[in-house]
Amino acid sequence: MPDQTLELLRDRIRQLDLELLARVAERVRLAREVGEIKRQLKRSTIDYAQEREVFERARAGARERGLDPAVAEDLFATLIRASVAVQDEDSLRIAAVGAGKRAVIVGGAGRMGRWLGRFLSAQGYTTGALDPAAESSEREWARGALPDADLVVCSTPPGATAALYLEWLSSPPRGVVVDIASIKTLLIEPIRALQQAGGRVASIHPMFGPSTVLLRDADVVICDTGDAETTAAVEKLFTPTTAHIVRMPLADHDRIMADLLSLAHATAIAFALSLPETDHPVRSTTFQALATLAAAVVRESPDVYYEIQAMNPHSATALERLRGAIDRIVESVTAQDAAGFTALLEEGQRRTVREAKSS
Repeated sequence: MPDQTLELLRDRIRQLDLELLARVAERVRLAREVGEIKRQLKRSTIDYAQEREVFERARAGARERGLDPAVAEDLFATLIRASVAVQDEDSLRIAAVGAGKRAVIVGGAGRMGRWLGRFLSAQGYTTGALDPAAESSEREWARGALPDADLVVCSTPPGATAALYLEWLSSPPRGVVVDIASIKTLLIEPIRALQQAGGRVASIHPMFGPSTVLLRDADVVICDTGDAETTAAVEKLFTPTTAHIVRMPLADHDRIMADLLSLAHATAIAFALSLPETDHPVRSTTFQALATLAAAVVRESPDVYYEIQAMNPHSATALERLRGAIDRIVESVTAQDAAGFTALLEEGQRRTVREAKSS
């Protein structure tokens, strides 16, 4: 009889799973309606006060039912992300920034290029990839559209983008040209040259990868190229979304990215290289978190990540700080200097608290 009871319980769980999915779908539909009303009232998609209320209600409801509040938090965080995602999609579609316009994505067959294609298509753009890996018909369309396209996005390495800009000097594209490069130093002079030749040039840096679906927690850096009108046109692409827009001078970009990218990537790569050749039978939560992060970094494009390290003139300073930090830890432990080690952690606390407050 226990077998029959087990099957009955499993069948009830299956029914509950389907009911949960039905309720989630209903919640998402209601969120779409809420998003429409927010647009009519010209309110932001994100309402942190309302989200706080949702979480408080979820935690309280979980406690009343003998459920771990953390489970409720994780569940409702997923539900909120799903709601914001559909509201973002609707906002892009309704804003229709690209309705009736054409966009050529140079390097559009790459992972980030494909993301840009989906993003721009959602705004009404007719898009095509100018990329050797794209279908021949799409490549030919993009090549023909390039001179007069409303938007030309360069989803190519910094060096390749710089070469393109110099190639276009004799006949700049008539539309807005924008790069998404993670390194800008190589582009500063080519951007100026293309502008002097009559090109309308902007420069941005999406601080997320091609697997990103929800832009709510993502930053988009808008660099000032000195062309306010063109920069505003590119920024307008992200205005309907919940992305966090950060504006900065073009010349400041690489200095900041030396910490956000060069230092962060090098730290993860160093951790990966420090791992033992054989697995341990037990793992700590800290180890697993770091191993997961390192695994994600070392699986990214080596060409792109090499450029981030080698082409950013500020990377060396960031990497030297990393080397110095490791040396300080080694010196403290080797000397059995407990007070010194405590001082290192206290310094680390001050630095991480500062970063947490600014994020």
